[in-house]
Amino acid sequence: MMSENSPEDFSNLVVQAVMNIEDAIAIFDESLQVVFSNDSGSLLIEHSREEITKKIRDFKHQTEDSTTYHHMKRSGRWLRFYIKRLMAAEKRYFLFVAEDISDLKLAEQTIAQLAHFDGETGLPNYVLFRDRLNMALFRNRRNNLSSMVAALELCSGGGTSTIEESTILDMTDELMKGIRKSDTLCRFSRREFLLLAEDLKDQRSASTILRKALDSFEKWKAVIGELSLELKSGFVLLPRDGVDPEQLVNKAFEFMQNRVPGK
Repeated sequence: MMSENSPEDFSNLVVQAVMNIEDAIAIFDESLQVVFSNDSGSLLIEHSREEITKKIRDFKHQTEDSTTYHHMKRSGRWLRFYIKRLMAAEKRYFLFVAEDISDLKLAEQTIAQLAHFDGETGLPNYVLFRDRLNMALFRNRRNNLSSMVAALELCSGGGTSTIEESTILDMTDELMKGIRKSDTLCRFSRREFLLLAEDLKDQRSASTILRKALDSFEKWKAVIGELSLELKSGFVLLPRDGVDPEQLVNKAFEFMQNRVPGK
């Protein structure tokens, strides 16, 4: 629906509206020269002209004209853009529109963080641990190596006395220092943890890795003076002890419960 204003007034109104849009908008001619851009578009072109013109050049060779969104990154910000063909006075132009989706990307990353990591310790949760365990099972078959799943439980004395969350977090930081960077330490429950160590030759390798983690715990315990704390442990090897993730975890906890301290 057109207003009763003159075409010139209407054109000025459209230009004014486009200039005030936060999205970056630009129109290029066949030679990839800018014939129009709003302020956001001019700023983006100033910093990313070569990348944008390459995107349009690639688009020129496509036969389909459907709106397809692409992504680019500039100055730490994520942009989503699309390109459309325009025709005016029998000449072809290219409309480039880009919007800043950095907040959306941050929200997606936050959701992914919450879905796969423990909110207190920042350690992988059981969902992510199970995914990595499945991948370990696949790599073990391909490389003919073993992996270890160790179950750990932080206890106070011989009972189930309450342990402060700050103490658990402090212990977790120290425990991470005693494992390899390639290993995965997972918070299974408040006081229970799982450790996945891959690319092991035999049970001796698994025992060595677990021993280093436990030694790290003992050093930390001596420093803070909490001598009543105990870190119970038990482990299984895959594929020797099974290839089902849930069964392997259950077995590791069973061995932990049945293990005689000091052996």
